[in-house]
Amino acid sequence: MILHPLDSSDNKIIRSLRRFMTSHTAREKNGRTVVEGRRMVAEALSSGVPFRQVVYSTRVLQDVDGKNLIARLQAQSVPLLYVTDRLMDEISGVETPQGVVGIVSWMVGERDTFPLPSAGPALFVVAEGIQDPGNLGTLIRAAQAAGAHGVGVTKGTVEVMNPKTLRSGAGSIFRIPVFRLPSEWTDQALAQGLAVYSTQIADGNPYDREDWTKPVVVVLGNEGNGLAEVPGAKPISVPMVPTANSLNVAIAGSVILFHAASQRRAHGLLPTPPHMV
Repeated sequence: MILHPLDSSDNKIIRSLRRFMTSHTAREKNGRTVVEGRRMVAEALSSGVPFRQVVYSTRVLQDVDGKNLIARLQAQSVPLLYVTDRLMDEISGVETPQGVVGIVSWMVGERDTFPLPSAGPALFVVAEGIQDPGNLGTLIRAAQAAGAHGVGVTKGTVEVMNPKTLRSGAGSIFRIPVFRLPSEWTDQALAQGLAVYSTQIADGNPYDREDWTKPVVVVLGNEGNGLAEVPGAKPISVPMVPTANSLNVAIAGSVILFHAASQRRAHGLLPTPPHMV
């Protein structure tokens, strides 16, 4: 059977896709969001995230990997809608569409406690008031890559379900616990035996002088205003040359997280990657 691609945006599925792509309220109310691009769709599929719909165009079928991705979706009975490249360009949220976008059921839950690991010292990140979805997604990606056990977000932080956050996370969001925390979360963290480090632009103890082999939470704040005082937390900073102003919050977080991973690896608390053996 020859499939004729849809070329009109006057379609119920296309309208739903656009709504979940652009509306925070629609995403929160329905527990659905949008994943776009081969990698994001493949990561969501591999992670068992339920798909409600996938829209694809000829562009994704130009090579074997793209064809295999659509075949995997078909094998799992994911509803598919074939559209023209022109319509894909119209509805896409990126400058260079890869020809595949999906609606998934996925929500960020709320927690009062941190999900401590069954073995080894915990490492968590808390995002307080981060406004840029690219920064939040990159921070989640760095946390997952550095072996952290979860990322908490507080009120005032940009929406995790925002498609821009998901894209910046490059699929890592589906491989690490991400959860909302109440405003007064530090007492519970301390009660669970977690040290709390709050990042400051200056005047904190240098991050590389701290012991990152113990159970710890590192808190990163708003890009412009930084962090307000975090009760019970020890301030830390990333030392910089005098002519530097500040670091992007995602960069600062990555520097700290990978230093923590290095310390933990040196103490046998993280596995050594095969290429480093």
